[in-house]
Amino acid sequence: MGHQLYAHPYQDRYLTTASGVALVWPFVNIARGDGPYELFLDTNALTKSNWVTQLPREVRERAILNPLPALMEQWLSNPAFQDQAASRIASMTAPLIEAGMRFRKGFAEKQAELLRRNEAQLRAQASLLFPYVAIMKSLTREKIRPEEALARLSELVLEEIPRFSGSIMLIALALLLKARQSLRLAGDSKPAYSFLDSFLAFQSGKKDETDRISIPYLRNRAGDLSLWYVIPMLLQNGYKFVGEPVVVTGDKALHRVILRVLPAGASQTGHAAFTVAPGELDQSMESEILRIVSAVRVRQSMSPDDREKQVENLFQLAEGFCEHAEERAALRAAWKEWCQPGLGRRMVLS
Repeated sequence: MGHQLYAHPYQDRYLTTASGVALVWPFVNIARGDGPYELFLDTNALTKSNWVTQLPREVRERAILNPLPALMEQWLSNPAFQDQAASRIASMTAPLIEAGMRFRKGFAEKQAELLRRNEAQLRAQASLLFPYVAIMKSLTREKIRPEEALARLSELVLEEIPRFSGSIMLIALALLLKARQSLRLAGDSKPAYSFLDSFLAFQSGKKDETDRISIPYLRNRAGDLSLWYVIPMLLQNGYKFVGEPVVVTGDKALHRVILRVLPAGASQTGHAAFTVAPGELDQSMESEILRIVSAVRVRQSMSPDDREKQVENLFQLAEGFCEHAEERAALRAAWKEWCQPGLGRRMVLS
């Protein structure tokens, strides 16, 4: 898998199927190659198999499926799944096996055990995105001028909080696109902001959501965004991909906007960093996003206690953006019940 020094156009990193499931090569400096391909599936791709038969043969025959992101989301959101994880995983992967995909022997049992052993770590990892989701939803729904919303975001990044540059860039992008709601990315028939607006909308009555920011709402949006984060995070942690990593998702906000405009770049040394893809936005928007994220304070080393304090600060700051008391209570509960118990614990992968 060769790393190029230049950014590849999105059409070189993107493949869509007739059913609407898309494949995205997530690193802006790595175009689609000859495989093999390690496909990281969202829940939509795991539970529907028709997209597999719609793939070009040269991709399908060289594909290895990794449904861990989807299984993590199921584990965190569905108690019934936890109770019967191995049998649920077996039934979810059966249609993919029928479509010609292969899984190693004992796959369902091993995945169920991995999820069970890492429950606290998975909850903490997912919840690190909760405050940023709450901030993004709060700022985009407020009836304030875009300049004021961006100023509040600029103030936030000067605080002692964890450096989640991708999340900060995404909030800045959402606010800039809200200010230009008719803006379409090249080749799209719908405005870019419409995808993010739909993504952030409350789905009352679905997946335990209401018309307020709640733990189910935060969990669901963070679960979707984790597919954007997972491959750069795995690279940073020394994971050895089985060929070329590829995101497989039916979520339009992800594959039409987020993975397109804010991809990661990969280095030869195994580092990854989010960036703004050249040519997707006008120069003023690109510069504004990079200006805001460049102000993030970076501490080279810190103790586990300092790290915990930074994360707690982020949850508390997010409360200040929320409009309703029950939303602030949800963030406090998320910190105590989801984040703090597993913070700093390493994943057990074997």
